[in-house]
Amino acid sequence: MEIVVNRRSYWLAVIGVLILAAAGCGSRTGASLSASPSRLPSPSMTISAKPIPPTPAVTPTPSPQAAPTTPPLTTPAPTMTLPPEGTPALVIRKGDASRKIVAFSFDAGADAGFASQILDTLAANGIHASFGMTGRWAERNPELLQRMVRDGHHLINHTYDHASMTGAATKTTPLTREQRWEELDRTEAIVGQLTGATTKPYFRPPYGAFDASVNEDVGARGYAYNVLWTVDSRGWMGWSAGAIIQRCLEQAEPGAIYVFHVGSASQDGPALQAIIDGLRAQGYFIGSVPDVLPR
Repeated sequence: MEIVVNRRSYWLAVIGVLILAAAGCGSRTGASLSASPSRLPSPSMTISAKPIPPTPAVTPTPSPQAAPTTPPLTTPAPTMTLPPEGTPALVIRKGDASRKIVAFSFDAGADAGFASQILDTLAANGIHASFGMTGRWAERNPELLQRMVRDGHHLINHTYDHASMTGAATKTTPLTREQRWEELDRTEAIVGQLTGATTKPYFRPPYGAFDASVNEDVGARGYAYNVLWTVDSRGWMGWSAGAIIQRCLEQAEPGAIYVFHVGSASQDGPALQAIIDGLRAQGYFIGSVPDVLPR
């Protein structure tokens, strides 16, 4: 009996050990399962592959940008295509109306008058204008002509002695083709000898008088433009400086060509600064005849 009892005790002990072992394994398994969630990342974490540095974007080289268009201070060469030699001169009464720019032109055929003051005023304001002088005036005032060229002004052939080419303004016989050419050639030669400059291809008819034959004759001599005007200051008619200023400002329009006179009989010189100030206040650029030609 004692042996039996001992065996039963033995097996009971073994069974107990097994039960305890099973319980221990169960405990470890539970611990393992309960620990797994703790190893999962919290919602605030971001798991990603090792970032690959992005390929730097190639920034295209910007195309050169043109500077804001500002009308030049220097007189540019005309951009209009010149007619074939021998073609009648093109009559220009007004320039390009698409730009807010006007041209100043000064006729010089009598005395020196206010020419020096006019040149001083233009220089002080950075303006390059056009001067239509006769050959005779150029001969008598070489220093003024040379200063015009030195200061960058533009020249127009106003004939040698201001003879009416058609005779209409002076009730005289029209000049022949040869006489017209002589008027132009003589002035061109004087200007060239005194300054090395040229008046071509710009011509202004004395008294503004011309006809088809005049355009044909001057065109055949290399003068492609018969330059007239849009606004006459009326200074040559003896108007006061105040009246001249008012007229010039009231008649301003894009592309306008102004005609003034340098002679002492005209108050254009004394009125000039106020005209410049008034036009600039209206937003106009002031230049020469070539400046207002269509581009």
